[in-house]
Amino acid sequence: MDDVGKLTLGVFWDGDTVSTIDIRSTRPMAAQILKGKTPEQVARIVPLLFSVCGRAQGAAANAALQAAQQGSGAASATVEHMIVCEAMQEHLWRLMLDWTKLMGLPRQEQRFAGWYALLRKIGAGEIGMDVFLREFERDCLEMPVAEWRALGDYQALQTWSLKVHSPSAQVLSRLDELERGRHKVSDSRLLPAWTAAEAGRACEGRWDMDFSACPDWLGDTAETGAWTYYADDGLLHDVWQQSRSKVLSRLLARVIDVIAMASGTSAPRLDAASPEANIGIAVVRTARGLLMHHVRLEGDLVADYAIVAPTEWNFHPDGPYARDMRGLKERDPERLQQLAHVAALSLDPCVAYEVEIHHA
Repeated sequence: MDDVGKLTLGVFWDGDTVSTIDIRSTRPMAAQILKGKTPEQVARIVPLLFSVCGRAQGAAANAALQAAQQGSGAASATVEHMIVCEAMQEHLWRLMLDWTKLMGLPRQEQRFAGWYALLRKIGAGEIGMDVFLREFERDCLEMPVAEWRALGDYQALQTWSLKVHSPSAQVLSRLDELERGRHKVSDSRLLPAWTAAEAGRACEGRWDMDFSACPDWLGDTAETGAWTYYADDGLLHDVWQQSRSKVLSRLLARVIDVIAMASGTSAPRLDAASPEANIGIAVVRTARGLLMHHVRLEGDLVADYAIVAPTEWNFHPDGPYARDMRGLKERDPERLQQLAHVAALSLDPCVAYEVEIHHA
C-alpha cells in the first residue's frame, strides 16, 4: 500500500507540565477496500496492504476467512512458525536499532542484519530455532536462558543490566536510569490477550469502522503489547511494582517475549473462531500487540471486513500514549522531546510518527 499514513503526536506544554496530547492519524482504514471481494481476492490483497507485520496480517485474514467458510480456522505449524519469526524480527529491529539510537548507544546494524536473515531461514524451515537461541544467549543475555529467567526481581534485573555489556542490558539500564523518579504513579489498563472466541464476545456488535479507528473495552481505552502477554510473569510484575515505569516494563516484556518464542514456551500466536455461520474472527499476538480480523460473508463475497490493529489501541486519542504523557513534568524542551519519543517507541506504532512540541 503506497500511503500507509502516519501519526502526529502533539504535545502541549507550558514550560513545566504537559497539559494536553493531540494525536492525529492519517492511517487509512485499509479493510474498507475488501468489501465486495471474494475470499480468494482478500487472501491475496491483505498481505500487500501492510508493510509491517505483513505475514501476521495475511495469516489473520486466511484464518478468519477459513473460520467463516468452514466454522474453524486452526493454524498450521508452518504458519505459526512464520508468525513467530516475524514477531521476533520486529522485536529485534526495535531493540537493536531504534532503542540503542534513542538511548545514545551504538546501533547494532550488523548483528541485527545477521539475526534477521537467520530468522528468515528459520521461518522457511531451513535451520532450527536452537541456532538463534544460542547466539541470543551469547550476545544479548550473556548467560543461558534458564539462568536469565531465574532473575526473580527488579534488583536482580538491575544487577544483571549493570554487569553485562550487551545492547539489551545497556538499553534497559539506561532506560531505568532515565525513568527513575520521573513517572506518575498510575496503573496501566492492559487489554487481555484474548482468544478469537473471547474477542468475539468482548467486541460483539462493534465490528465497524468507528471501532477499528478508536477501539475501547468496557467503555475505556486499554493497552496491548508484549506486556499484556506476560502480565503474570514474576520478574515483569516485580519490575512494574518496584519501578512503576511503564516504558521499562514494556521493553522488558519484549525481551521476555523473544526468549519465550525462541525457547518454544510462548502461547500460540494465532487463533480463529466462528461465533455464527458466515462470520470469522482471527486474533494474532504480534510484536506490537493483539491484531484482530473480523469478516462476514454473504454468499461468495465479503459483506463486511474489520481490522483492529495494536496501533489504534495504543495511540487512541485518550489511550496509553496520551495518558503516559499528560501531566508529565519537565522543564527542558530537549529532554521533553526525548521522553515523548521514549513513550512512543515503547508502544511502537506500526506507521511512521512525529512528535510536535507546542508551547501552551
